[in-house]
Amino acid sequence: MAPIRVFITGATGYIGSTTFALLLKQESTASKYSFRVLARSQEKAEKNIPPTRTNPVIEPVIGSLDDTDILRREAANADVVIHFADADHYPAIKAILDGLQDESRSKEGRQRPILIHTSGTGVLLDNAYGKPSDVIYHDNDIDHLNSLAPEQIHRNVDLEVLSSELVGKVDTYIVSPPTIWGFGTGYGNRNSIQIPHYVKYSLKHGQALQIGQGLNKWSKVHVEDLARFYILLLERSLQEPQDGTGKLPKNSDAYYFVQEGDDFTYGSVGEQIAQAFKELGINQSGTVLATTPEDEEKYWTKGSGFLLGGNSRSRAIKAVKVLGWEPQLKDFNGYIHQEVKRQHDLLKEH
Repeated sequence: MAPIRVFITGATGYIGSTTFALLLKQESTASKYSFRVLARSQEKAEKNIPPTRTNPVIEPVIGSLDDTDILRREAANADVVIHFADADHYPAIKAILDGLQDESRSKEGRQRPILIHTSGTGVLLDNAYGKPSDVIYHDNDIDHLNSLAPEQIHRNVDLEVLSSELVGKVDTYIVSPPTIWGFGTGYGNRNSIQIPHYVKYSLKHGQALQIGQGLNKWSKVHVEDLARFYILLLERSLQEPQDGTGKLPKNSDAYYFVQEGDDFTYGSVGEQIAQAFKELGINQSGTVLATTPEDEEKYWTKGSGFLLGGNSRSRAIKAVKVLGWEPQLKDFNGYIHQEVKRQHDLLKEH
């Protein structure tokens, strides 16, 4: 059998590079897949994409998400598209979906292609500014998810992937991670966004910070557990019969949350940073400074209050019950301390 043709965007990013590296370690990958991987430049391809080889075939595609003709062409020639890149790039998802539905698609490939799209539970965010919320979204509660406003971040792109017009043409799945923590293991970016952001600005001011009361809650997952989920979903989606009788939730039921354990408050992140500051001799007070909307831009970048001060609570029902995913890495507080030390050491070097 010919290998399954996979086109990947964002393979040099935090999630994508960790997942791709793990996928390449699977024994069956060499004989099962061939890969074409988007990279913004030849230099970036050579630095952050595994070397071109024949087992499995890995070929770089030089271009960006703005190169919609390239995305359309690559999607038209792929059996599977795994879209790790920018969750808010609307023209890119439109081009990818157009390509996956192209009538000139190769007859040698899958009768019905697959799209695994990366969104995020930012789509669930409220505007609580440090206040708590009891609202929790479950990925098997379609009615609750359908109540999300089109104006929520990521949602306009998600709605394209959820479109009923794709049923029977493209099997679509949306992976929506919460706060991702841990250090990546791939060839590209190895650092997350939210916790490093919290640490960065706390270090900048020599004082652990929080948004408002710091009582807002997010769910969380380690990047390696998330990578394992992507591979589970990929392998399971390929087993779906193409006659429409499959039972794996997709299309209008495409959302998959990927959450581990209890939710955390961002105030507790500030407390861990304060402890790490004491241990490293940065600030012996052990205190956390609560910032207000009025002084947000004094301490943070614009928009931090919304992203880091809101509630985003999710439950991975389908990941666990349908796919049998089991998260393994749980030392969240230990990671926060490691991240403080990593950034502190970088500052000392410069």
